[in-house]
Amino acid sequence: MLVRTVLTSACCALVLAGVTGCQGDDVQPQGARVEGGGGAASGPSEAVLAVRKAADVTTGAKSSRTRTTMTMQNNDRVVKLTGQGMFDYVRHIGTLTVDAPKDSGIAGPLQEILTPEALYMKNGSPGIPKDKWVRLAIDGLADGNLVSGGATDPGTSFEILRGVNDDVVLVGTEKLGTDTVRHYRGTLDIRKAHDLTAPEVRGPLAAALKTFDGAPIPFDAYLDDAGRLRRVDESFAFVMGPEVGKAAPPTAKVLSSAELYDFGVVVDVKPPEAKDLYVAPTPPGTPAKRG
Repeated sequence: MLVRTVLTSACCALVLAGVTGCQGDDVQPQGARVEGGGGAASGPSEAVLAVRKAADVTTGAKSSRTRTTMTMQNNDRVVKLTGQGMFDYVRHIGTLTVDAPKDSGIAGPLQEILTPEALYMKNGSPGIPKDKWVRLAIDGLADGNLVSGGATDPGTSFEILRGVNDDVVLVGTEKLGTDTVRHYRGTLDIRKAHDLTAPEVRGPLAAALKTFDGAPIPFDAYLDDAGRLRRVDESFAFVMGPEVGKAAPPTAKVLSSAELYDFGVVVDVKPPEAKDLYVAPTPPGTPAKRG
């Protein structure tokens, strides 16, 4: 592929090195803690329903701003990416500005527009004009853009919660800023989430099914009094392509977090027009295509 995202230079080349397998990580998401020795947990069915319903309730809020954090570990290398943006959950489109690591080779923040069909990136690779966008088809990304863009699409973050397993428990109540939220913990199943998600937003999960091995994915979800998702932490592990001289392919551990706030904000964003997309030059000697 022509585009090298910030993940490549950060030793987490999940898009370009080729993700050969994906799985749930057995490490608890950062910041997660059980209160009261399990005494605060409600019955599984009540907790499962609350978290699963959060997808519809949050969609009903129509839009929000978001803060994202993605922490990646590959061997001894730890990289943290942060972003801010906004999403329209009715039109299924959003935008993010992701801060690249200092050693990524990227001159400034990475601009992204996300849809269920494509990830558009600007300033994502040296050598590509800064005024041009690169389009990456979601069905061509092995992880379905759960981590490829340096942040999980917040819409996908809560849509995936439709696939929660029966091990979900209510940990307790906590403060998120000035608000009190209910903290749930459990695991989810991508196949189940895919089957319960509306067809028009199923693309990312359909792509992820090609490489995820079916292992449960740990998560922590925080819901407000209205039942809206305010924060979600999801823990992934990716088996990457083999390295020269290594007997086994390396595994990158990824913790993706999204915080949602300012619900109902006006989101004025649309996919880039064809004239604004980068088209790679044709290599010399390539036969011309016939209509």
